[in-house]
Amino acid sequence: MKVTFYGVRGSIPTPGPDTARYGGNTPCVVLQSDSGQKLILDAGTGLRLASKEFENYNDTIHILLSHHHWDHLQGFPFFTPIFKKGVNITIYPGSTTLNHDTAILDQMSKSYFPVKFHQLPSTITLKKTNFSVDEGIEVGDFIIQAMDMNHPDGGSAYRIKCDNQILVYATDHELVAPESHHFRTVQQWAGFCANADLLIHDAQYLDHEMTQKFGWGHSSISETLNLAHNANVKMLSLFSHDPLRTDEEIDDLTAKILKTDPDFSFFFAKEGQSLILRE
Repeated sequence: MKVTFYGVRGSIPTPGPDTARYGGNTPCVVLQSDSGQKLILDAGTGLRLASKEFENYNDTIHILLSHHHWDHLQGFPFFTPIFKKGVNITIYPGSTTLNHDTAILDQMSKSYFPVKFHQLPSTITLKKTNFSVDEGIEVGDFIIQAMDMNHPDGGSAYRIKCDNQILVYATDHELVAPESHHFRTVQQWAGFCANADLLIHDAQYLDHEMTQKFGWGHSSISETLNLAHNANVKMLSLFSHDPLRTDEEIDDLTAKILKTDPDFSFFFAKEGQSLILRE
């Protein structure tokens, strides 16, 4: 299974010289099976860059959304396949506490965007699918499980099996959250992520920042590292970088983590980065 990161930044796009190396686009990851089938995780501004992967793609395009906050939807109006007749796109909304499955299309309505979603020549289907923790549902070559993530307004984290590899995608997730959006315990998350070949997990804040940002729906880097250890994952991708975090600061954090000699490989996700998960 091939994994390509097109957007790794949390909350808001951050273009500029201080974020050029790790990237300033908001979340979007594309998975590709050995047979060539693809699955998009989230539709942040990175989705615009992912358009090139689908220029000659003839299968249905599947987009799996974690939730419906702006930074996970705002790339969709700039995803070039939506403007092509004959293209079929299926969108799976996240499991949010407020039922707003049409959010990704609503941004192309009223005075928000010049082209309205009903004017698009592509065929777009919103498919409410009850992904569960216990039983995987097949979407092409991908077998998908889901668990409610700890985040304001809710949302879904996904455990995806493909080509005998397991990837867990849990962005915008607060491991230790206030009661208002504390849906699952740290122990339950360790079980959900157990033995993953790659865990892509929110790591937006530092420990001292959590005192002011507790309840905002994101985890600290140290919490995420502890989760990866307790879940016995093989590789961790630290994801959803804080908008204020510079490339140099991320480099420094990498060096500090290396000194602790973690029992798994890790990296801070970088826009444009690809890797292949193998047995």
